[in-house]
Amino acid sequence: MEITYNNEIKERFIPIAYNEILRGYVKNLGVEDIESYKKFSSVLHLYYYHYFYSELQELKENYHPFNPDSDVVKVALSIEEYERKEGLLFEQITPILNHANYEMLTEKMLEETMNKTSPYGVEVSVDFDDFEEIQLYFRGESHQTESRRDPRKLYLKSITHTEPVYRRLFLIIKPKHIDTRAEEIAKKEGKDVEKVRKKLLKQNPLLITDSSNRSIYIKLFKNIPQMDLEMLFPNTKVKMTLFDKVKLGVLGGGGTVGGGSTLIAKLSAAAIDPISALMALGAFGGILWRQVKEVFTRRTHYMAQLAKNLYFHNLDNNAGALNYMIDMASEEESKEALLVYLFLLHQKKAISLETLDKEIEVYIGENYNIEIDFEVLDGLNKLRTLGLLVEKDECFKVVGINRAIVLLS
Repeated sequence: MEITYNNEIKERFIPIAYNEILRGYVKNLGVEDIESYKKFSSVLHLYYYHYFYSELQELKENYHPFNPDSDVVKVALSIEEYERKEGLLFEQITPILNHANYEMLTEKMLEETMNKTSPYGVEVSVDFDDFEEIQLYFRGESHQTESRRDPRKLYLKSITHTEPVYRRLFLIIKPKHIDTRAEEIAKKEGKDVEKVRKKLLKQNPLLITDSSNRSIYIKLFKNIPQMDLEMLFPNTKVKMTLFDKVKLGVLGGGGTVGGGSTLIAKLSAAAIDPISALMALGAFGGILWRQVKEVFTRRTHYMAQLAKNLYFHNLDNNAGALNYMIDMASEEESKEALLVYLFLLHQKKAISLETLDKEIEVYIGENYNIEIDFEVLDGLNKLRTLGLLVEKDECFKVVGINRAIVLLS
């Protein structure tokens, strides 16, 4: 399996390691004072690490009352305090994801992907009304190419299949309480609330039943096919694909009809022979069982495929996912600041914003074969905040590298 970035879509994410940016710059521009550049790179990275570490502590404090994996005592809070911390949690997560160069998956984008059939032969449905809150973010749109044996060629030859994938997906969900969901369904369908609640208890373990449980689930995934987004949600329901429905209908229906005809013939011929009649009934029962077994086997295959996909694609969960996101935010901010500083440093005179933006994007395209939409203004603002930027007549340059190291130390 091979995954390549989609250069038709220019993203602000920089898919190059922080250390590789400096290494490539030093190599391609023939820098001589390498140690100074390494020192500057190190102190810049350290600055953003400390900055986002403080963000992480605040984020973890707000998430603690809602963390389903917490193994320490949770002190009961007032309803107002729970709501305040929940609001702060969602309010803080959005800018952190933005710093990590994630994009929100809009409702329209989600609907479009949900209407597609999975290349794995897996179709599932998701009831989004089970959730009080859903936020889904992605980063890195790519193509996944793999070879599979072609059944039309008797599995003797392979075909190459390409599909769009998200390199990273961040999901945060808050399930509804079972009483709330039961009231919604009862009102919509005109049913008794208590009967609906009992049914939900049996069929929907996702919903919250304990009034003290205020869990919010956070998941981080990698390399998820865009047509398989449903598998990320905990309330997915497996469905048969159209191809398998037709297959089972033709084979199962034909087999059952044929078996039924044979049964009638044998029963007619063996009306006076009870043993032959029992044997005929047993044979017909075997035909029915084979078709039912095929349905359950297919369902089990689907569930195994989903479990396999989630096992290999899951990166982190809950508080661990927050730590992961903070690391990525720190990394992306560092890369943006480093690129802008390095490209301004080697200029003999101050240059405009447009020229700087074009130089960086061309450099990355030529050296790494990746097209990005570099946020040059964001990078300039970072250097301005750090006191490294020199501005005059809407043109920019930076302080010398030794001075920059002192300012950041």
